[in-house]
Amino acid sequence: MFPPTSGDLLPLFDRLGRNMAERRMLLQVEHSATLYGAGCGHLHFENVHALRVVLEALLKMSGLARRARKNCAAYQVEQVEMHFTALPIEFDGYRIVQLSDLHADVLIDQGAGIVKALSGLEYDLAVVTGDYRFETHGDYAPCLEAMEPILQALDAPDGCFGILGNHDFLEFVPSLERMGLQMLLNERVLIERRGTEILLAGVDDPHFYGAHDLSRAVGQMGRDAFTLLLAHSPEIIAEAERIGVDLYLCGHTHGGQICLPTGLPIIANTSCSYKYLSGTWCHGSLIGHTSRGVGFSTTAARFFCPPEITVYTLMRSI
Repeated sequence: MFPPTSGDLLPLFDRLGRNMAERRMLLQVEHSATLYGAGCGHLHFENVHALRVVLEALLKMSGLARRARKNCAAYQVEQVEMHFTALPIEFDGYRIVQLSDLHADVLIDQGAGIVKALSGLEYDLAVVTGDYRFETHGDYAPCLEAMEPILQALDAPDGCFGILGNHDFLEFVPSLERMGLQMLLNERVLIERRGTEILLAGVDDPHFYGAHDLSRAVGQMGRDAFTLLLAHSPEIIAEAERIGVDLYLCGHTHGGQICLPTGLPIIANTSCSYKYLSGTWCHGSLIGHTSRGVGFSTTAARFFCPPEITVYTLMRSI
């Protein structure tokens, strides 16, 4: 693997914003394995060891453990068409593939199913919306090693872009960028097509670290250009709509991971309304989608909530 050096890490402070970087590093050192965070979502359910023990015991006692584990590799490709009046005509039909919440170091098929699914897809841009590691602390080398073949399978003409989630450390960035995933740390880039541009912005994790800075990421340009925002969780939707974001892509919730037959999550690990936990939604003028993610958290179990690889087609409305 590629261990980061001080020369790798120091520039990240300027990219993320020094105040946010210092906030994040302090939380990484002191609080990443605790229950309470400093962001929008105060509870860190994945660090409740008792919850993991209880869930695994219940699955074994019910005889559903094998099925629950098998469901974790039943990847579904969701084709989502979105319509925007503000979308430039040059981007009509533009396709974006999203991966979220990989927790790559514990994938039961080592990511083979994800790689296979990606090989049959066509898209212009690839985005990865955080949570590369299973735990929120400890050794991250296995996670980065597991990410490499998945990132190699992403082949997008306009590039592959990622953000950090609440399981991720700032130290991940140099290695992920060496693998070809350009990270957005409260940053933005312009995507160009036939002389016209749209804005792609990405913020740091709002859920646990609270290190997101929308103003820094979007800037004044977001008021004028069609703006796509990557955020790990759906917890800053209202702020994103106020600042002029058009499209908001996120994950974090796993869609609940273990749901009732109706699709209603048993646990919602987020501070926002249930309507934003999974699938496509609107908030005022803002359109967004919350991915169910491709990995799992706490324990290898999914019910009525299959892992999701999402392909968006952006359409211009007249």
